[in-house]
Amino acid sequence: MEAYDAHSEAIFRHCYFRLFSRERAKEIMQDTFMRTWEQMAKGVEIKNVKAFLYRIATNLIIDETRKRKTDSLDYLQTKGFNPSFEEEDKVFDHIDVGKVKEMLNTMDIKYRDAITMRYVDDLSVKEISEILNISQNVVSVRIHRGLKEIKKLLTYENEG
Repeated sequence: MEAYDAHSEAIFRHCYFRLFSRERAKEIMQDTFMRTWEQMAKGVEIKNVKAFLYRIATNLIIDETRKRKTDSLDYLQTKGFNPSFEEEDKVFDHIDVGKVKEMLNTMDIKYRDAITMRYVDDLSVKEISEILNISQNVVSVRIHRGLKEIKKLLTYENEG
């Protein structure tokens, strides 16, 4: 119960930012905790609960997107989709979230995931490393290259 209280909102945002469906994000968040509790009941030792939760959620999101490669964000927006963020997410008030999503969607998925986990999910390099099961050095390189790509896209956009 402690893990749920501490991490459920963050896991929900993690899911929502990737799926753009409150209902599916909530379901995947709940599945994430159920699977974690099942593993704990089996006696699996979980050293870092937060990283474990994010890894399960990320895997469930990957499964979900493989199942339904349908509606694009543009289609959803024409149907009235307009995400709203909680108080903690007011940082987005000063930037065009649509442009950020557009930019992120043009990036290589490995850079997009690293950037999103670091700056949207507010995870540390160590936590991202544990979630993605890659070295901290690789995570740092992906974040650096992703930021470089964003800077390049912003420079191009401002020149054009």
